[in-house]
This record gives sequence, structure tokens and C-alpha cells, in this order.
Amino acid sequence: MKRLFLILMFLIVTVFAFSGPGFFISFFPVLSLNNLPAHDRDYRPTMYDMYDYFTYPAFATFGIELSGPSYRALLRFDFRQDLSAYLRGKGWSNLPLDPNKNSLYIDTDLPRVGLAEYENSLIRLSAGKRKLHFGPATYNFVLSETVPYFEHLWFDLNTEVSYGRYFYNFFLISSDRSVYNSPKTLIGHSFGFSNELLRLGLVETNLISKTFPDLRDLSPFTIFHNNYARNSNVNAGIFLELDLDRFDLYGLLYADDILIPGDRTKNPTSLGWYAGGTYTFIDGGNYSGPLLWDSQFTLREKTVFENSGGLKLKYEHYHSTPYLYNRDFEEGKYTNPIRFNAGDIEGGQYVVVNGFYGFPYGPDVTLDLLALSYETEKVLTEIRLEYLRSGVYKIDNYYGEPFEYDWYRLAEPITRKALLSFNLHYSPDGRQEFLFSSLLSFGEKLGFNFKAGYGRFFSF
Repeated sequence: MKRLFLILMFLIVTVFAFSGPGFFISFFPVLSLNNLPAHDRDYRPTMYDMYDYFTYPAFATFGIELSGPSYRALLRFDFRQDLSAYLRGKGWSNLPLDPNKNSLYIDTDLPRVGLAEYENSLIRLSAGKRKLHFGPATYNFVLSETVPYFEHLWFDLNTEVSYGRYFYNFFLISSDRSVYNSPKTLIGHSFGFSNELLRLGLVETNLISKTFPDLRDLSPFTIFHNNYARNSNVNAGIFLELDLDRFDLYGLLYADDILIPGDRTKNPTSLGWYAGGTYTFIDGGNYSGPLLWDSQFTLREKTVFENSGGLKLKYEHYHSTPYLYNRDFEEGKYTNPIRFNAGDIEGGQYVVVNGFYGFPYGPDVTLDLLALSYETEKVLTEIRLEYLRSGVYKIDNYYGEPFEYDWYRLAEPITRKALLSFNLHYSPDGRQEFLFSSLLSFGEKLGFNFKAGYGRFFSF
């Protein structure tokens, strides 16, 4: 019944869009040649299944946008293939088909983008549902845009001084409380200084579980480490960005626990860090293709670097220690549960997939990333190589004494995997897009996925 209602709504709004300002609609069929496994009905999806699933665009979207010089409000419904259809053998396209037959069957977990935002020279405010991303790197240990969305409040404040500017950021994220029948809330803030050459700051996060945050937790200017509250997982980090003309350097050190002599906690030291750089060979403009992808609505932290295109080479190194993000109870882990109303997987029940708030590969991982990209107003393309080394310790493993693994080195045995990807987006006029992408996975076995598609965006 819910799917029928959504189909009728789509048809009504499509007709109504021709007479109403601010409405938009898009179509983006994609075909794929791959060797994805076709799972049975009892299969339990993993976070990697979720990440791969969202590399396909929605088959169709519609919505409404109201905007002005300093504000924007948008609601976007995405009609995409159901997760169970993707996992059970329909991954040859993004057509919204039933997992067991070739009839219409859409994913009903929508909308995934709905937001209101306001910005001027001093402040930036955002509320709603969208992707969020912290820092200039591809991934981040605080917040990464890899998960489908965050239900959030976001606040930026900056003040100019003669030698640069000071900045402050505050965010609040609420996870789906129906998963655990209890709330799970991530609160974070950062503070620092920037000028034309550098940006230096501190970030602190507080993951509150099994209870709602109180006013002390919600205070924008408190120090979370001084709250001493139960069911709080408090982390902190330091980040640095350097703009050296054509050479951009950046890094972050993020600490979950640091075990020092005399400390009351017995939790082992757990860290995540990255360092990277980008070199610009040729300057270029920003891609101006149509709004067809969820990532185009991502709210990104402001950095010292200009958001410009051109020809760029990027290298990044990441390391997460084995006990990063972990706690001895499910709600306390640094994961954001996403619930899917999937029709025919994991026994036909609601499906919950845990993605990480931050680094998408989680703990006990070392990653090297090398990418070459080229961007103009009409073309956005990238070839990327990721070399992943994963220890045996996972976020779902037992967390408690005795902590048997070294706090820093990957827990043996170590598995290795390489991912080689290519993505090409071409938009001749800003209203349509041609897509070609490929992914080769080298690990225990060879995996491949080649996609081609055409998208069209209409606004009224």
C-alpha cells in the first residue's frame, strides 16, 4: 500500500510540476555489467553492500526547492531500486524492479534529502537530512559522506581579525532510535584559526547512547571530556591544513582513548589519523552538471582550500588502530545504523545496516589512496587506486579485558585488497549527464562492475 501511495504521489506531483514554480524532476537509468553475487533471502547485508548499493543513482527523483540569496529549502524524493532487489540479482541496472519478478517495486525509505539552510558572511545554519563531511580529505574519522544521510543540525560561526579569522562549528546528529528502542546522538564541535595559508583547529565529539542529551551535553561551548557522564563516548582530535600555492597539505589525528599511567579507564589507546596532499597541475572550473546524485547535496566543512577544478593528483594515507570506535555495548559503538524497509532479504524483515559516522572502513585498517582527477564545467572524471590492509579485529568483535591485540599495529592475520575505479561524468548543458564508471576489486577473488547511464533533469 505504501509503495502504491508513493507511485501515485509521484504521478500527481509530476503533472503538478508543470504549473508550479520550484519543482523539479529527473530520470537516470543505468545499466551495469558486473559479477555481483546473487544472495538468497536469508542473507544479512553488510556496510560494504550498502556503500556499493548507493554507487547507483536513483532511477527517478522529484521534489521542490525554495531558495533566495542567503537561504535554501529543499525536499527531494528518490525512487530507487529496493536494497533486496539489488542484493538478489537485479544489480544489472538501477531499475526499480521486484526482486523475484520483473514488475515495479520501489524502495520506500525516502526522502533521503530534505534540508533548510541559511548562510551569510558570519554564520551558516543547516537542518534536516543530507550527507555531511568534515575536512578536505576523501574520508575523515569524524564525519564522512559515505553513509546515505545524517539527520542533523549544523551551525558555523566565524569572525574576522586583522591577521585571519577564528571559526567555530557545532553539529548534532540523531540516529534512528527505533533500531535499539533507545536514542543515539552524536554531538560535535570544533574551534580554530585560519588565514590564507593555514587552518589549525581542535575537534571534539560526544556519542551519547541509551539516553537523550541534556542541556549540559547540548551546550555549544562546553568541554565534553569534563562532563564525566555515563553512556558517553567522547573523542577529540587536532587537524591542520596548509595551502602552499599549487600544493595542498592536510592531516588529522583523532583519539578515541589514550591510556596513561594512573588513569581510571582500562580501555586501550585507540587512534585514527590521516595525512595527505593534492597537487594542482592545471587550473579549471567546477563541474556544473545536473543535481542527480545525493552527494551533490553534501554539506561540507569549510576548509582553507578553494573549491576549484582542474587537473589534480592526490595521495592520502589513513590508519585506524584495532580498538578505535569500539565499546562493550552495541549502542556505544561509533556507528550510525540505517534501517531499510527491504522487501525480500534477511527473512523479509526490516534490515539494519551499520555504517560508520567517520572512517568508512572502520577500525584496524591501513589505507593508501592515490587519485588523478580532471574537472571542468562540463567534465568530471577521476581514476583512483585504494590499497587496503585490514586486521582481523572488527567492530562487532568482543571488546573488553583482556585486550589481546597490540593497540597500534593491525591485528594479524592481515588481509589485503586493492580497488581500482574510474568515473566519468559529462554534462553538455547542465541539464543532462552521461555516466560511465568502472570498478575492479583485487582481493580473494576478482570483482568487477561497469556502469553506463544517462540522466536528465527538469525544473519548472
